[in-house]
Amino acid sequence: MDYTEQRQFKSMPVQLKYAVILTLITAAMNLILTFVVAWFVQRNYNLFMGDELGISAQVVEIVRREQRLLEWALLILFLASVFVTFASTLFVTRKLTGPIISLERHLIHFSRGDWTRDFRLRKNDEFKELEAIVNDLRKTHLADAHYL
Repeated sequence: MDYTEQRQFKSMPVQLKYAVILTLITAAMNLILTFVVAWFVQRNYNLFMGDELGISAQVVEIVRREQRLLEWALLILFLASVFVTFASTLFVTRKLTGPIISLERHLIHFSRGDWTRDFRLRKNDEFKELEAIVNDLRKTHLADAHYL
């Protein structure tokens, strides 16, 4: 990964960055699992088909169809697991990083001298207690500034 790619990755939104990282880790683990299962399917197919003397052509065709069906099912399950992992990770990281990003933006306003805004988080966000702490800080600052 060169410097430009690293910079682009670091400039991604926080929740998207972590959703991508966790999805890639899960995808790698699922890919390994998928290959192991596919290997066992192929191995059992080869063991079964290795003794074709007593097996009719109709049974051979049924087994081949079942093998293709299993391979497609493994591919679909792999893709579905990657999608579900990405969606759920994005949801969880949004709930965790949303308040932190909101707090960062609000503190930037404070640092620029803008103490006019109340700090509000979304209804179901984590760290909801931050809202009261930051608003108390704001009220204390405004009260102190009023007496100066």
